[in-house]
Amino acid sequence: MINQFLRNIKLLQNVKQLVLGNPTADMDSCVGSILLAYHLTQLQIPTAPIINYNRESFTSHFETAELFDVNDLIFINEVDLYQYDLILYDHNDIKYTNNQIGCIDHHEDKGQQFSQFKKIEKVGSAVTLVAEYMQLEKNYKCKQEIGEIAQLIMKTILIDTFNFQQNQYQIRWVQKDKEIFDLCHSFNPQFDAKQEYQHLTDLKYDVKLNLQLSLKQQLLKDYKKFYTIGYSVIFIKLQDLMQKYPEDQLINEFNQFMIKEECKSLIIFFVHLQNDQIQRSMIIYGEYQQKILQQLTQLKFELQQSPISNSLLLKDIDNIYSRKIIEPLISQLFQN
Repeated sequence: MINQFLRNIKLLQNVKQLVLGNPTADMDSCVGSILLAYHLTQLQIPTAPIINYNRESFTSHFETAELFDVNDLIFINEVDLYQYDLILYDHNDIKYTNNQIGCIDHHEDKGQQFSQFKKIEKVGSAVTLVAEYMQLEKNYKCKQEIGEIAQLIMKTILIDTFNFQQNQYQIRWVQKDKEIFDLCHSFNPQFDAKQEYQHLTDLKYDVKLNLQLSLKQQLLKDYKKFYTIGYSVIFIKLQDLMQKYPEDQLINEFNQFMIKEECKSLIIFFVHLQNDQIQRSMIIYGEYQQKILQQLTQLKFELQQSPISNSLLLKDIDNIYSRKIIEPLISQLFQN
């Protein structure tokens, strides 16, 4: 049903508004924007979801690309945003047009105003807020339809919450995420959370698949920029990257990337699985290194010897500090 909706809505017939996910186009951003658009369309407000990414690189999101036929999707450079009302999903910090009517997000509120509605709440997965907005029990009675919707929501929540690992509570998930997940599971009791999570993480953190991407593709795959700081998330260990690229090539590509993205510092998060547990470290490269380090003094990092010149390597001791936590702290440098 969702795939048929995507095929139909792609024609943009009678569409007056769009839902635009965030520029990383991760699973949460894609699934949530698609479901929100689907729900609004069921309410007789034809709405198209827009993938905030480029078509050619979308398949680098291995765990998300398998959920949808890429030919059914609309990407941001394929539509004129100015012709439609715009709802931002899974981000609230970018002003694309003057017709931004609404927002559903779980990141820090950057203060932007929307003409009709704004729902920002700190939950683990933004799709939790979409599920709440959809009022699944009230609005969806067809078992096949609700089962399909519930499965997409559960897969997304599993990825975002690391399958509700206890050490990630109040960091990567809150009670509302679990309540929505349990509600969805009641609609689709055959869903095997452990098996699905294993499959999705096997794809997302597959070292071989990630290393088949160019370094530029890896840096762009999950990239955001705030002020003059670029933040990339790479889903392998730093050691894996060092085995493929010599230090001078890494430095050259980092520099070229920063020139193109017009950033003065590049923060790279290395995230991988070890014994089914998330492991995190990060490199701070370029300018402002000591100032950035000072902003993070309240967090539990171990400063290690970096194998890359002009950089700092920080090991996340508790493996809990995502970009969502780090970015607001560093952005204070520029706000002040």
